[in-house]
Amino acid sequence: MTAGASRLKQLIAVAKEGSSDKRRDLLREITDVFMTTPDRFTSSEMQHFDVIMSRVTEQVETSLRRELAEKLADIPNAPLGLVRQLARDEISVAEPVLKRSEALTEEDLLSIVRQRGQEHMRAITKRREVPEKLTAELVARGDEEVLVSLAENRGARMSDDSMEKLVGHARSMKSLQKPMTDRFDLPPKLLTKMYFFVSAALKKEILKRSDMLDPALIDEAVNANRKEILKTAVRDAQSEVSAAHQFVKEKAAANQINESLLKELMEMKRSTEFLLAFSHVVGIDTSTAQAILKDKTWESLAIASRAANLERATFAKIVFGLQRDSAEQNKALRILDLYLKIPQEAAERVMRFWRVRSQSAAANSDDGPVVKRRPKLHEIGQRAAG
Repeated sequence: MTAGASRLKQLIAVAKEGSSDKRRDLLREITDVFMTTPDRFTSSEMQHFDVIMSRVTEQVETSLRRELAEKLADIPNAPLGLVRQLARDEISVAEPVLKRSEALTEEDLLSIVRQRGQEHMRAITKRREVPEKLTAELVARGDEEVLVSLAENRGARMSDDSMEKLVGHARSMKSLQKPMTDRFDLPPKLLTKMYFFVSAALKKEILKRSDMLDPALIDEAVNANRKEILKTAVRDAQSEVSAAHQFVKEKAAANQINESLLKELMEMKRSTEFLLAFSHVVGIDTSTAQAILKDKTWESLAIASRAANLERATFAKIVFGLQRDSAEQNKALRILDLYLKIPQEAAERVMRFWRVRSQSAAANSDDGPVVKRRPKLHEIGQRAAG
């Protein structure tokens, strides 16, 4: 008979007794034996060990359960029933195994996320690796602390859907903005979305990331945006839009989409044609273009126009064609004074992220590009200088 089997028989005998002191002492002793040679137990011994240990553990104080959890957390073949029991215990006991135990399966962890509280979820976010399915469940159920901890974990694998949801949360959860900005697996289209609502310091970090974008990716995005713009609508309900698409398509074929056309369309108040032509000139999708044109600070328009190297006169024509009242006119005049002071290179860096967008995401998003907080013109100049 092995030493493990002998100890196991003793444990079974003690489990039937009422002495808490004996249970405590033997639980510690058996744990130590197991920790010394965890691979020497037969499968039958392990099964009995698991059942009895789990029963005894239920009847000891919290501090000993915590001690046991700490010891078993780093043993990959720890008794699974016991580890599962500890993982569902109060958080002071469960935390070590939730953070570190490889004995717990993904299904075990998903079950805990669904049945336990935020503290248990927070511990799970600290694991060395968090699979996509588990990440999705944490994103769906977690509070702000859980989401921040998850975003900070580089071992957390995230689907596009989970990324999208976390970026959506980051709009109202400022504590989530930096961890998400720091993730190098965050797609450019989501960095683009974040650029519109994060702090000036994080905007600067995002712009640094723009330098890492593959130029071919930028060109591909611009070409894809322009191809989308030139598609002809086919439904009768879209006759006006279809005609506008056809008009811009013909102008593009004749290489006549230029500043003169933009000014002409603005003067004639042909808004749909202007939107499509402006999108084509700047190289962005129409959803982003609409958001830029609706930004009544005119700063987004100034950045896009400067990046496209439009003349100040063209920019002025567009601004005054869009402004509606005297308050907007005063803003427009201030922007005109600053327009030429925007470094073109800095404007182009911003545009890289506005251009690299998923066409379907841009078309289907309920919120689209957020325009609550655009980069101030003097900030862009300062970034370029820095």
